[in-house]
Amino acid sequence: MFNFFKAKSKELNKDIDLSVLQTDIHSHLIPGVDDGSQSLEESISLLKQFEELGYKKVITTPHIYYNSFEEGINVLYEKLEELKLSAKASGVNIDIVLGGEHLLDDDISKRVQKNEAISFGDNYLLFEFPMRTEPMGFEAWLFNLQLAGYNLIIAHPERYAYLFDSRKLYTQLKDRGILFQMNFASLAGYYGKDTQTIAENLIKENMIDLIGSDCHGQRHIDALRKTLRNPFLKELIDSGKLINNKL
Repeated sequence: MFNFFKAKSKELNKDIDLSVLQTDIHSHLIPGVDDGSQSLEESISLLKQFEELGYKKVITTPHIYYNSFEEGINVLYEKLEELKLSAKASGVNIDIVLGGEHLLDDDISKRVQKNEAISFGDNYLLFEFPMRTEPMGFEAWLFNLQLAGYNLIIAHPERYAYLFDSRKLYTQLKDRGILFQMNFASLAGYYGKDTQTIAENLIKENMIDLIGSDCHGQRHIDALRKTLRNPFLKELIDSGKLINNKL
């Protein structure tokens, strides 16, 4: 059982250097395909700020779920190339890689069979649970994805309310070899106090493998900046456990 008592922590005296991370693992920067950036101009502005923060690469991960792209998944690759060209023309030198944030549901096996799952790096696949309800039978879906050769990363495990009361599901996922990706904004209190406390506890329990912006717009860059003097973020980065720079 996680301890929901939130210990007071003193803000650091100087900003944390994020350049050690090199790569942002989770963002929504392909314009107009989901609830993230809605224009090339917005995406370029966000990319410039990632570069200013010291990042060398962003893995942008549009939401992928049942029937999310009627025109076919290739539209994402087309829009990625358009974004890369615009970024280069705007003097942005950050590397942009396409991934996906895949909803874990009963359609995910079909998407894999149809080659509509987008992995990156060493066949890493980012997935998310439904936000409000624990998916039934998720163990079989995860097993099949791993059997298909994917290295699985769960997006923002601190945000699923039904995981709050127990370590059981967290431990089950870890025992399956699934990597945990935390959101910066969770440490900033962006999603509420409970989520912030869970995020801090997951750091204390050494469960976090990756940290990402989950950037949908300027509000998430602003939330990220609010964590730059956060002692829990410093503890996480100093732990040497994060693998962002290996992706």
